[in-house]
Amino acid sequence: MRTSEIIRHAISDKPRGSVFSSTDFLSMGTRAAVDQALYRMMMASDIVRVARGLYMSTGQQVDTKAIAAAVAHKTGEIVGLTPCEGLRDVLVVPTSGLSRIVKTVGHTVQFRRMSQRKVQLAATPKGMLLLELWISGQKNITTIEIKRATGDWLVGELDLYAAMIPAWLRTAIQQANAPRKSAKIGLSGAYDWSNPHIKDDVLIEKVLERHKFEDVARLCFYYGVPKVKGVFKQREFEPMTCASVTRMLANISKGLRALEAQSHA
Repeated sequence: MRTSEIIRHAISDKPRGSVFSSTDFLSMGTRAAVDQALYRMMMASDIVRVARGLYMSTGQQVDTKAIAAAVAHKTGEIVGLTPCEGLRDVLVVPTSGLSRIVKTVGHTVQFRRMSQRKVQLAATPKGMLLLELWISGQKNITTIEIKRATGDWLVGELDLYAAMIPAWLRTAIQQANAPRKSAKIGLSGAYDWSNPHIKDDVLIEKVLERHKFEDVARLCFYYGVPKVKGVFKQREFEPMTCASVTRMLANISKGLRALEAQSHA
């Protein structure tokens, strides 16, 4: 079977929308024979050229990701095939090769040279989320952005990318997704909803202001009665709150002493 016929069969077996180059068929004949076969097929309108050295079957739509993959296969460079920022009709592709622009019919693929770690991240959807956070920068990144990108990840998933991202980003993600103190203590409400990194004394003060007995009791179990009493003495509360909290702390202390006495009996 002639080289041109072998190539025709190989092209017909490719999925719709596939982009290919002469590199894909070098095992089927000499470089000259492959180039000539592709040229004749293009002249016969069996295939169309979508970019320099890249072709696809006639009548199919151009897929910028398929073009990026074909370029990577042709050059041997490592690329991330997930869009990274970019504008409409522009696919920004992280690459280990040279930065350059490849224009196709109606689309532009912008290959942007990046470090190996960033290229590796861009190879998967979740890695791409991490890359976007990284590109935002330590000073500009927000807790909301981090939680939106990684809040639903399973335990241990971040570890798969730990070696690829900077330490500051790993720490920021861990802190943003750490359980809130109110949930850890078992409080009835999210007293720290506006500040996930709330200081202990501020959280205690907020709970005492509401003076719900079950929450004050949980504070005492978690922090200890002396700590809660210390914050209570340092802060100013309304008279009714002061009276209520005073009774609560007295009853809680009495109950804890009774439990301790029982345990030693």
